[in-house]
Amino acid sequence: MAIILHNSTLKLKIETPGEKYRGSRFDWNGTVTGIWYKGKKILSQEKKLFSRNIRIYGRGLHNEFGIKDAVGYDEAAPGGFFPKIGTGWLVRDDKPYYFYTQYIIDPLEFSFKKISDTKAVFMCDSGIRNGYGYRYIKTLELLNDTFKVSYELENTGEKKIETTEYVHNFLLPGAKSTGPHLELKFNWEFDDKKLTERVNIDDIMDFTSNGIKFKKTPELEFFAGGIWESRKAEPTANSAWILEDSASGIVMSESCDFITCHMDVWGHNRCLSPELFKKISLESGKTEKWNRTYSFSMMH
Repeated sequence: MAIILHNSTLKLKIETPGEKYRGSRFDWNGTVTGIWYKGKKILSQEKKLFSRNIRIYGRGLHNEFGIKDAVGYDEAAPGGFFPKIGTGWLVRDDKPYYFYTQYIIDPLEFSFKKISDTKAVFMCDSGIRNGYGYRYIKTLELLNDTFKVSYELENTGEKKIETTEYVHNFLLPGAKSTGPHLELKFNWEFDDKKLTERVNIDDIMDFTSNGIKFKKTPELEFFAGGIWESRKAEPTANSAWILEDSASGIVMSESCDFITCHMDVWGHNRCLSPELFKKISLESGKTEKWNRTYSFSMMH
């Protein structure tokens, strides 16, 4: 059963591990599948209506480790196991790793606890296979008009863990379609001509020096890749984005306590997903901690 956190302005619905989602791509270790700010719905899903399968596709704030740099994949023989952090031990096939493949999963053992109406903790321990192992704790806590997601990853194996983590923020403030009422801003300037990938964006987006506006509601899935790599200057602050929705009046942001290593924006007609990536390089016996803070307000 899902865990509900709430205060006077925010309500979070957090899916417990394996409750519904059981795919091999995303983290199972406590997934925010619903946010309501002052009663207004915020989140969406990876797939459009009539194409949804909550067992294998993403929803809400669904984070993922190693979308392109899967830990231990190249070392495993076909039929052998490799670790997908927060998900389980996956069985390698005979092809290069592809995040959209539904791999056979040996799930982890998870535990979780609701500490109070405003705080919950989720934990998993992978055990050791092929020299890899980790202990992973995720804590979610509400404070006024914000909530913080805190991560703690300990390398309990012998081999170094080199990977990335990001949150696929499936957003739809006020449950409206993606369109001209949305403006996405970053806390750095970038040159859109230097994007590393452009998929169905030229007819639907206008780029500002530090953000994206929409000309119309998109008909197709879109992708703007390498927004961080296209920056005009080196960073002077930790990374963040802000999403303003003039239709619902909601302003939402994500701020990190780290400088991102990569950023993309993906979406479709009922979803917008800004993705800030965290680089992880963790020696045996070491622990790394990081935070993502989500804040909400109303436009004046």
